[in-house]
Amino acid sequence: MFSAAFSIIAGLMLCAEPPGEKRSDEGATPRKPHPLAPSLPETTKEEENKFEQIIDRFILADTGKLKGPEHKQAMEDFNKLPPESIFALIRGMNKAAKIDHSCPALTIAKRIHKQLRTSNDIDLLTFSRQNIGAGVERSQHADAIKDLRLAIAKRISTVSSAAPPVIRGPQ
Repeated sequence: MFSAAFSIIAGLMLCAEPPGEKRSDEGATPRKPHPLAPSLPETTKEEENKFEQIIDRFILADTGKLKGPEHKQAMEDFNKLPPESIFALIRGMNKAAKIDHSCPALTIAKRIHKQLRTSNDIDLLTFSRQNIGAGVERSQHADAIKDLRLAIAKRISTVSSAAPPVIRGPQ
């Protein structure tokens, strides 16, 4: 009984998609892991540009420069950004922190925190901590940047100190 169950589980694990490799949008070829964050698929320059445009439009909408349907669409597009947009979100956070409005920077910071608070990817967490606030000097958002970097440092500590799973053989 045990050997049959073990064989089935082992077979399913061999058929499973390896972690870090995501299928392309067409579903045909697996995407390589991102070099800076193995837990995310690598993005193309076109995808990064699209993410940046969405974030730029979000900033315009959140600062009141877009109205009506354009505002609504910008907000919807921002909320639909996939996890691999984290690098564009960090750049957008830094850009928003340099302007005089509080809402975009705080909203983007909240989005980044939400995504990273469950991440176990040390490389992604470290990159994020090092780059959030990069190039931002004397901003009204200094406390938000400091708080976000502290939360990421705590997550790095938690993930780093987590005990590796214990794998036990049959009893």
